[in-house]
Amino acid sequence: MWIQPKDLLLPSPFWIAEMYSKYFVLQKRRGHGESRGFGSMLVGTFDSVMSTKPAPYRILHQTPSSEVSYEIAIGLTQDEIVKDWEWLQTNLFSVLNEMENEEEVTNFTICKIQSLYAQNNQDDTGESPDFKVMTSQFRKIFKMPEEERLVNSYSATYVKNKIPRQGQLYISLNHVCFYSYILSEEIKRIIRFAELEDISRSGKTIYLKTTNNMTYNFTLIFNASKAHALIEQLNKMAIQKLIQDPESPVVDHDTSNYTRFATKMSKEPVLLRDLTARQKSEEFRVYFRLPQTEIIDGKIKADIWTPYSKRFHAGYIYLSPNFFCFRSDVKDLVSLVIPMKTIKSVEKKDDGQQRYDNQIVIFSSDNVPFMFSKIVDREVLISKITDLLSRIHIPVSRERAKYDISWSKQTALLNTFKTQFSPDIQKKQEQKLARWEDHFRDFGRGIAMFRTTDVINLIVEGIPDKLRQEIWLIFSGAIHDKEMNPGLYEDLVEKAACIKNSFVHDEIDRDLPRSLPEHPAFQCTDGIGALRRVLQAYALRNPQVGYCQAMNIVSSVFLLFCDEENAFWMLAALCENLLPDYYQDKIVGAQIDQGVLNELVATHLSDLHEHLERLGVIKMISISWFLTIFISVISYESSLQILDCFFYEGAKIIFMISLQIIEWNRDKLLDCQDDGEAMLVLQTYLEGIYNPEYQVPPPTDKRKQERPQTQTVQTLIYEAYTKFGAELTQQRIEELRNKHRRLTVRQFDIDNEKTIVKAHVQNPYFERLELHTLLTIIREEKLVLKSVQQQQKTQSLSEAPQLQHHQSPARDIMPGGGSGRHEAYSVNYEVFHTLFSELTPWRKCVSVDIAEKLFRLTDKKGTGQLDFGQLVNALGLVCSNKSTEKLKLLFVLHLPPLLSKAEIERTRRPRPRTKDDAEEAIEAEDFFDDDASESIEALPSPSDQNFDADDFALISATQHLHNLAGISGNTFMDLSRTPNLSLNSNASSLAHRNSTFYVDLPGAAGLAGLSDLGAARMTPPTTAGAASAAAAGSNAATAAEQMLLNVETISNFSQISDLVAATRLDRADSNATDTRSLGSLGYLLDQPSEGAAGGHSPVPHMRKENFQLLWRSIIEIMGCVQDEDMRRAYENLIELGNSNIKKEPSLESFTQLNLAGSGDEQPDNNGNPTTPAAEPSSTTRLFIALEEELRQAKAAAAGGGSAAATRTTNTTSSGSSSSTNISDGWHISIKQFIATALTCECIEKAFQTSTRIVEQIEQLQKKRRKCLSTNYNY
Repeated sequence: MWIQPKDLLLPSPFWIAEMYSKYFVLQKRRGHGESRGFGSMLVGTFDSVMSTKPAPYRILHQTPSSEVSYEIAIGLTQDEIVKDWEWLQTNLFSVLNEMENEEEVTNFTICKIQSLYAQNNQDDTGESPDFKVMTSQFRKIFKMPEEERLVNSYSATYVKNKIPRQGQLYISLNHVCFYSYILSEEIKRIIRFAELEDISRSGKTIYLKTTNNMTYNFTLIFNASKAHALIEQLNKMAIQKLIQDPESPVVDHDTSNYTRFATKMSKEPVLLRDLTARQKSEEFRVYFRLPQTEIIDGKIKADIWTPYSKRFHAGYIYLSPNFFCFRSDVKDLVSLVIPMKTIKSVEKKDDGQQRYDNQIVIFSSDNVPFMFSKIVDREVLISKITDLLSRIHIPVSRERAKYDISWSKQTALLNTFKTQFSPDIQKKQEQKLARWEDHFRDFGRGIAMFRTTDVINLIVEGIPDKLRQEIWLIFSGAIHDKEMNPGLYEDLVEKAACIKNSFVHDEIDRDLPRSLPEHPAFQCTDGIGALRRVLQAYALRNPQVGYCQAMNIVSSVFLLFCDEENAFWMLAALCENLLPDYYQDKIVGAQIDQGVLNELVATHLSDLHEHLERLGVIKMISISWFLTIFISVISYESSLQILDCFFYEGAKIIFMISLQIIEWNRDKLLDCQDDGEAMLVLQTYLEGIYNPEYQVPPPTDKRKQERPQTQTVQTLIYEAYTKFGAELTQQRIEELRNKHRRLTVRQFDIDNEKTIVKAHVQNPYFERLELHTLLTIIREEKLVLKSVQQQQKTQSLSEAPQLQHHQSPARDIMPGGGSGRHEAYSVNYEVFHTLFSELTPWRKCVSVDIAEKLFRLTDKKGTGQLDFGQLVNALGLVCSNKSTEKLKLLFVLHLPPLLSKAEIERTRRPRPRTKDDAEEAIEAEDFFDDDASESIEALPSPSDQNFDADDFALISATQHLHNLAGISGNTFMDLSRTPNLSLNSNASSLAHRNSTFYVDLPGAAGLAGLSDLGAARMTPPTTAGAASAAAAGSNAATAAEQMLLNVETISNFSQISDLVAATRLDRADSNATDTRSLGSLGYLLDQPSEGAAGGHSPVPHMRKENFQLLWRSIIEIMGCVQDEDMRRAYENLIELGNSNIKKEPSLESFTQLNLAGSGDEQPDNNGNPTTPAAEPSSTTRLFIALEEELRQAKAAAAGGGSAAATRTTNTTSSGSSSSTNISDGWHISIKQFIATALTCECIEKAFQTSTRIVEQIEQLQKKRRKCLSTNYNY
């Protein structure tokens, strides 16, 4: 890329010339793209220590007689820099050769390059070339996707093992990363903002602590405070995103909203300027109580004329799309908010005593002048205001849909239920009102009043009832939201009234009678109806919050002094701006502020903090105090004055009042011995707080009449302001909130982990500590996966199986009543595959993807998710020392259809030499693989409602015969004969399936007795349907169709009822809730391998090709080492399989099932069942004959003649294992396999060795910290 020409005085030994010309040279950074030699090692170390990260390629312009060179282009790749070199060859070389002197050549070249730079950067992002190089290196070093945007980087020192390492600290939207290269030793560290638990700074050092107790210290000589502030801001954004949307934890930033405020001439990166503007906008909105949509457009230094003091005060003018604001340099001296829509004109004023004052006058719609002077750039300010006024949009009430509902807005309830004051109290109310009127006359009234310390004093004294609605709306900012959304409240009320059977509405109705029940306004239908409408409308406006207890209490107070619509907007301002996240499901905001109060007590009342911490009092009191703003714990008339201060000060007044109450009760609290006694002390004190200036009629409750008076609310507020007002600033509160936001979210995770561990502590595999560690790594890996999935919209497919599923209703049914606590620790296939590959000893197996097989077997409901109990049993068995059970599990995982014929053939093929050849081979295999009978998609879904176990047994038996006949899946069955089961796996059949994960082991070829797999109960087709299916087969013409006809002519339920009864699948109901998915598997594997009685199907025999792959898996698990004992065991198993051909055909032939239903026969020494004495039924004999006929036909097709096929069929020699029918008949039982495998000492020792899961998890976490990320593309 072309850059602004930079002069270089001295040649650098760190660059190697690649191309030359008379006036140009193309250079490459020494060591780039080469093996790490001594020279490249020195260059890399120099770049790391000196924080120089140049592009690997550059082009210099130089003249023969000049000692000065000019860097004119840089490139990240060789192709990029060669492209620029070719442009120079084409456009400049010949032109420069014709010039007379070198000065002319240099001037022309520099002008041309500057022109190219300006032209190529017109539509660019605005980033400097150096920052683009830095971004490229960041993504290359840490393997970050394009969507992960770099914010900035800083030169930093990281201390590892007491040895400082100089390098670069990269800060992106979601990560803090560090890279250092010194003398061929690399250090990479990557930390997600969402996993930071503590962030602090001391001098030039930034301290970071993660949720897994890892600490990092980074020392920055320059810009330490800026880097710390940036990390704090990005961590706040990450935690807020995690709270609001746990399923999408990746922070994104829309730069378009902040481009106007960011200074374009700044050399800082664009994203850093945007984030600075974002932070400034948040502070701007909080201070002036503006809507969340307001973005600061800029600020300028100016003085404001205050008519009440007849003087100018210095400060800053702030502009946003809808507001003109001013704030004095002296805290709380004066501030001003003028809505843009009320500005009538902006004029220059040059008739003052000093014309250089650059004065302007703004006239509002009420003809009130506001004068400003000493404006640095008056013309720019006037132009900006004019531009904003031209784009101002004044919302108007639009036509709304009409609903069949009749209602009318309720005015302030105190207009109907007037408070009966005594003459003295009434006089005090009139005096307060007079003082407010005087204030309005001097300082203005409405939104554009001058906000000074005088208004704070008036609010602390108490707002008269007649003005509460006006003052509350202005200082809470609710007035702005109301004016920007005309008619919205009416629309929400009428829509909410049309909603039927709403859980939120039921909760609201249940709490309505408990909303200020002592006040007569809420003992009648008018007050209750208005409160119901306000709460229902807000639940519809903000579904994330919906309704939370305590919202009814504060809303009832709003309705006393405000009309219905204003009360609604007051509630919106409270929940969304003043106390954000307070009224969510977990009241996160209140718990965060609970931690803030706890730290404030430790700071200001240190002698009392330890005692209260031991009693646990703060956690018990703060939630009720914060959620209702003391309304529920202090008398109604006293809490009104706290509310007055709250709408001006925000949450600050809550902390001040809380600290003051605790301090006043210091001695009594120190004497308390338990939390109940401390709570009683505080409750008694709070009930005694009274308001002598707002006495309502005495209550009828005798207990309330007998309460002793402890303190006036005026004294409480005054003392709180005096002792804590100056020290407790909004900035301090925000810093503490950021800190405790991290700690609160972490505490949620800890509480969830404790609950889940308690539910699974009785598992036979892992101890309590191991369960906690496993939950931690699950949480971390899921967060990584969600980040990858959100950032990478499209993922490439790999050779590993791509498991896909549709949403299943069972997915929402989690242990513990469907709570999200358990769902948060369920894992999908990608996370399970990562955990299996990183934590278990079977990760060495590469021929067969054991993780995929185990996941499909364990996923009992086909939801694509394993809950924590299933995961514990799956990983626990593999990591345990139970050698027999592990061998049984490995045997089962290599049975069809878990291990399909296509996979066996794939492993037999030689591996392609190149990656492209491998991709072509896989594509060809997928394209030409027509053996649908081995496909997972060919298996019926457990939720398919059109199949009964009888139907499936018949289809499995018929399918087996067709496989023997060599009939392809394309001619196996027609959809018209077998509803919803297509071996072609076409869309029409898959449309009825909720999942393709579920591994249904059909008939005797699978684990038919696994009740734990959770298959749905199926409905068999009607007899007429079966008969029509049989008739449809009679139209076949070819030889294959004739063989198909032979099968179909007996495919009637009435004719083969004995066969269906023998092959019936004992399926469990789909709503089974057994969380131990391997429980049934363990039970099955503990049974005798053959002829299991009691209605449980035996573990199927294994064919030779499956066994060979199973043995390869064992060798790979053993570390690809096979001793003499293992070779002898393998030969013995081969011989056993050959001998089984003579004893009995494979169990995979359905004719070898115990069709007589007798379970009394004793197996022989090898575990094989003896031949039953009963004579086979006629239907069975028919199938035996048909099977033999099909075997002969298949052998004849393969060998060239029926005679040869017959001879091959009659050959039973064990040495002829390559023959087709011998290969089909070869099999071993699970007993034979386990007994023989355990004769090998090395196998027994390896499978009896348990894996320490904690150590494996720590190694995985260490890899993650070193940026050894996992590829989730399976």
